[in-house]
Amino acid sequence: MTRRSCLRYQISDKSEEKKVQPFRKQNQFTSRIWPEITMVKKDDHLLFEFPRRLAAFSSAVHGGGFQQVSHFVNWQVPLDYASNDPILLMKQKIIEWEYPLEQTAGLQTAAKIHCASIHEEYGDEFRIVCCVTAGVGNRERAGRKRKSYSAYQCGTINTFLFIDGRLTEAAMINGIITATEAKAAALQDLQIKLESGEFATGTTTDSVVLAASQADYLPTHLFAGTATTIGNTIGCLVYEATCEAVRNQEG
Repeated sequence: MTRRSCLRYQISDKSEEKKVQPFRKQNQFTSRIWPEITMVKKDDHLLFEFPRRLAAFSSAVHGGGFQQVSHFVNWQVPLDYASNDPILLMKQKIIEWEYPLEQTAGLQTAAKIHCASIHEEYGDEFRIVCCVTAGVGNRERAGRKRKSYSAYQCGTINTFLFIDGRLTEAAMINGIITATEAKAAALQDLQIKLESGEFATGTTTDSVVLAASQADYLPTHLFAGTATTIGNTIGCLVYEATCEAVRNQEG
């Protein structure tokens, strides 16, 4: 297949590349740079659907790890949510929604899904759509000793990165690192602190998804750190979406 330039992603008004919290006013959103994605807000969950499977690396409750995924779900659970088996419950919900079980990554969040922030950008042989849902009620600082538990709890800041690009597995992990650093930087700049006065780096139940199209006509990104074009874009999108989602959690 002939290699195509990333110029195919350009749109006439670059100021409109980034859409913020679209589900406040509508239940469906179409990306201007990657319109093949179906993005829908259902009664109790967000659905991101692709016409083909993406190579996904995630900490999803169901379908986590390295998987080939076409459906991505962010399920809003009650604040008092408790389950002895959240993995089984997530599986049951996916079946109830009639999504393909083996092709679905399911996350859980106590944050309001209609306050999800979506930012997108095209760049150096890639285009990226980022979605963040966020709440900071259970904020925490990584590296600080505290009481901990072995049981899984639902996610609070959930980050989705959908990349039309080709990445090595190492670059995908690198992108997760960059996204996590950007989330922590956003919370620091937002002055999100613990009762001790220390800055939070996240919450106790965050989760992340990075999924790539692995288009064979594109060159391969070997790295996704902050010095790379793709890594810098990941960082900026996650930072902006996290800031927007945290600032506007209500309403």
